[in-house]
Amino acid sequence: MGRTRRRKRRTHVAAAPEGAVGVEKVPKSFVLARGKLPQLLRNLHHDIRQVMMPHTASKLRESTRNKLKDFVHVAGPLGVSHFLIMSNTKAAPYLRIGKSPHGPTLTFKIHSYSLAADIQRAQIRPRAPPAIYRSPPLVVLNGFGTTEEHLKLIQIMFQNMFPVINVHTVKLATCQRVLLLNYDKKTKCIDFRHYSISAQPVGVSRSIRKLVQRKKLPDLSNLGDVSEFVTRSGYGSESEVEDEASKVQLADEFGKGNLATHQSAVKLHEIGPRMKMQLVKVEEGLSSGAVLFHEYVKKTPEEVADLRAKVEQREALRKQRKAEQEANVKRKEEMKAARKKKKPEPWKETKEEATKSDSEDYEEEQERKVEDEEDDDAEWYRKEVGQEPDEAFLSGARRFNSSRPRGRGGKTFSKRKRSDEGTDERKSGNDGDDRKSRYKKRPKVEHDGNGRGGRDKFGKRGRDDRKPSRGSKFGERRGSSGGDLSAKRQRYKN
Repeated sequence: MGRTRRRKRRTHVAAAPEGAVGVEKVPKSFVLARGKLPQLLRNLHHDIRQVMMPHTASKLRESTRNKLKDFVHVAGPLGVSHFLIMSNTKAAPYLRIGKSPHGPTLTFKIHSYSLAADIQRAQIRPRAPPAIYRSPPLVVLNGFGTTEEHLKLIQIMFQNMFPVINVHTVKLATCQRVLLLNYDKKTKCIDFRHYSISAQPVGVSRSIRKLVQRKKLPDLSNLGDVSEFVTRSGYGSESEVEDEASKVQLADEFGKGNLATHQSAVKLHEIGPRMKMQLVKVEEGLSSGAVLFHEYVKKTPEEVADLRAKVEQREALRKQRKAEQEANVKRKEEMKAARKKKKPEPWKETKEEATKSDSEDYEEEQERKVEDEEDDDAEWYRKEVGQEPDEAFLSGARRFNSSRPRGRGGKTFSKRKRSDEGTDERKSGNDGDDRKSRYKKRPKVEHDGNGRGGRDKFGKRGRDDRKPSRGSKFGERRGSSGGDLSAKRQRYKN
């Protein structure tokens, strides 16, 4: 049976473009780790990512080869507005919070911290369900109401790191977490706390609350009727006494029995991490630029003005050099285009021109070869005859050369050099070796049936002038009947 194509029944709602009318830009963040961090700081780095959920890259992977500018380049297309950078030194760990792409950057020194796992292990009933990270936390700032510029900058930075809340349109069900920042004027430190929010309806017994809030039904096997479970008393504990200050009237439904216009008791459960940090430096750019504030280094207004003037001068010089470089590149490109338009490219020739040039070169080469061969024939004639060659000799040489076989590459076979006696000579590897005399053709000799006068194994004739073998007499060959063989040999030669 053939497979059928699955039909798409659900469609995704197209996201509205950023900057459109009525659409608010949601701030997003990158939580980075620069340098080598110990295991505890890596866990703290992961906890800070959990705090910044859901508008952060929870599975971002950093490499030691990545630079800060690499993240800045991808931050624009992805809509990332803030960087949180963790680093470690021998003195203490540091947290830098910067606005992308032009700053400013706040550098905090972390005096002490506790991980989320440590906070939950210290509680009897920790509450941190995964669903609370689907919405951003509420930011609560305390103690920043001063006129100091760096404190105002801290307040603005933390407020802009999270989406703006409209109290008239927000849904209470999305408010599940709270981020608390408390500034201590004496120690100049900021306490960082992270909580989850829970609400319970007021005026309802614990048994009814359990029945409404829990998905599993309670155990009623020991009871005769469900009314016993509802009406029985003494089922609570002293620790669950509700405080009057925590009772509020909800403007919207919060879930799990917390209805609108009804009172509910709101509680906060710390989920971590917990940090105590201090602002030590404020930079104008993203981890660069002029220093606007420093906790340990103080400068006079004159020194600050001089430093600012130097920075501005350096920036103006950089822009000038960049403009000159762009102008030089543009000028060179224009000159190159003008040269191409004025003079055609010599290496681009048509196919017909290339074929014609190749044929002309071939003809010239053939003519040069014929002239060289004629010169060789004329030189040989002068050396052998002692006179200048006539026209008939040269014309015959031309006909002979044209009919000679060609070797590899169209070359003719080399001619043998003639000696003064008119015999051919070839030089071997050893000087003076006359190979032609060695392989001179001799007349064929027939065998007479007695093993005399014929050719031996290697084709050489038997000689009568060689030395007599051992045990022979009067030059007789071993095994022969003796006698004079000169007459027979003469007959064979004739």
